Amino acid sequence: MSSRAAVWVLTALLCQAAQAQAPTAAHDWTFLRNDRFGFSLHYPADVFAAEKTSDAGDGQVFVSREGDARLLVGALRNVDRLSPGAYQELIARQSYADYAVTYRRLSGSWFVLSGEGGGKTFYEKVVFSCNGRLINSFAMIYPSDRGAVFDRIVEGIEKSFRPGTASCPEVGSTTSPPPRAEGVARDGFSSLADRLARSRGRDVIVVLRRRGPPYDYRVVRGYAAQ
Repeated sequence: MSSRAAVWVLTALLCQAAQAQAPTAAHDWTFLRNDRFGFSLHYPADVFAAEKTSDAGDGQVFVSREGDARLLVGALRNVDRLSPGAYQELIARQSYADYAVTYRRLSGSWFVLSGEGGGKTFYEKVVFSCNGRLINSFAMIYPSDRGAVFDRIVEGIEKSFRPGTASCPEVGSTTSPPPRAEGVARDGFSSLADRLARSRGRDVIVVLRRRGPPYDYRVVRGYAAQ
């Protein structure tokens, strides 16, 4: 499924309806981790109940007890290799065309969009992981006049949200090394991986974990044969 198609799937669902520390607030914060891609967050189970899980196991929709707000969490493969900026523009046009975007932020491998329209407020945060091959996100739509309640919930979810990394070697991977032109230099991480591969006498996959936010991984391949 292409990223454009996935955007529409996520939008349709939304319209239909190491672990971070749980946010400290007067709610029953419950930990949720996706088995397929490994993204995780805490959400207030006293406010939201599970409404629908995608058949592919890559996303879930929650509805508030009053039925006036929805929370979507999910991940999709970045098969079109969109940059965070390009994907931000895409969902702003396609997912939130009926809203006035009042806040947007783009920083490295993540971005935020928020806005209002028709008496409702939306907030979405997207984090790229697996060297840009996996797009993780959570989004909430809620009544603007209940912002005093839901704004705090958004803050709590955002603080606990972590992108998926468990499936990084498998997401978009290939079974054979990509072709490499003679004399073309590779980046420093890949050169390091090549040295490790030569020292071990076999091809290797090296997973580099970012120590600071957004705590994603970079996966590089090292080849023993040069």
